[in-house]
Amino acid sequence: MSVPVLIAAGDAAWEAALVSAAVETRGITVVRRCVDVADAVATAVSGAVALALVSVELPGLDPDAVSRITRRGVVVVAVAPDDAAREAEEAATALGIGAVVPLGQLARVATYVRRDDAISDHPVRVTRGGAGAGAPVVADAPPRAGRVTAVWGPAGAPGRSTLARGVAAELAARGRRTVLVDADVDGGTQAPALALLDEVSGLLAAARDANGGSLTTDALAGHLRWIGPELGVLTGLPRAERWPGLRATAYESVLATARDLADEVVVDLGFCLDDTGDGGGDGSAPRRTAVARHTLETADVVLVVGLPDPVGLSRLARAVLDLRTRCDVDPVVVLNQVRTTLGWTTREIAEAVERFTGAVPAAFLPYDRAALDHCLVHGLTPAEGAGGSPFQRAVAGLASDLDARASELA
Repeated sequence: MSVPVLIAAGDAAWEAALVSAAVETRGITVVRRCVDVADAVATAVSGAVALALVSVELPGLDPDAVSRITRRGVVVVAVAPDDAAREAEEAATALGIGAVVPLGQLARVATYVRRDDAISDHPVRVTRGGAGAGAPVVADAPPRAGRVTAVWGPAGAPGRSTLARGVAAELAARGRRTVLVDADVDGGTQAPALALLDEVSGLLAAARDANGGSLTTDALAGHLRWIGPELGVLTGLPRAERWPGLRATAYESVLATARDLADEVVVDLGFCLDDTGDGGGDGSAPRRTAVARHTLETADVVLVVGLPDPVGLSRLARAVLDLRTRCDVDPVVVLNQVRTTLGWTTREIAEAVERFTGAVPAAFLPYDRAALDHCLVHGLTPAEGAGGSPFQRAVAGLASDLDARASELA
């Protein structure tokens, strides 16, 4: 089994070499490349890793930070360039770190974590090597019949992926096992946004299992990248040209299995619903839009996100009409990047949306660039890196509204 690892080397000149070596080292899987001490501690506390590779020169690293990491059952190992390993030993001892490994001998680090002692006390378990680090135990668990929330919107970067990430993290923070599926066939962005170093697309790997008839909830959990005890990410296509490898029937199986695995399934979708030029059916010539259409047609909730400026509102109106016409779906409308500089109040925006689409917006997400930039730079979800921010409060309100709607329909 592979050991899930975080790396925290700050701005060390050899950090890139450490990451490359760690990715290539058998027996370990890099789950998170942390930018600072706070990120490393948060990752350790989340239960996503069993081993932390750190630089003794990481700014802010002190005995208290090391203790907070080790209290979660995470083994801390200092790594240093080969010619500086001896000098690092004294600093590591002062920090309470019991092991120093030269960069050239990184293969040794997996031996510091034993499955039967260190990992058994860890709040999560390790499944498959490449993905699945930190996956919760799901073997023999009864199906959960999870709710599927599709996040869609028109062209023009209205914030589909940001909203999907925010909603998924908020639901997970409420104690529900949540799977975030990056199903944008134009190329996934969730992995880089969350600082996940992923060699293989989780979505394509799960689809291959589905094609072979071997996709189970346990297998799907193994393809997820878990960034906390309740939030797993099924990473998307690395490049847009890989979309023909995602057959509609296989994807349908992946989505159905995700329902069985999780309480909540949030799907990040690309904008296109037009099959023009794709060549027809889903057999030898698959439709590029089959993934989005199936998700939209079978989801319990469809969130359509748009921008509140004149161009964004025009695109939103056409998108809602397109969605109703093609998929027979009545969506929940969300306005993103709402700001006072437009000169419009939320009431005026809501009136315009209702006039053009017949739908009353369910949420107005503020233009909170500073908070969201912080999350992107540090690879954090809004719940992790922007708690209490205007954006996160609005997302929390939206999640509560979705719960209330579900209760009314129950």
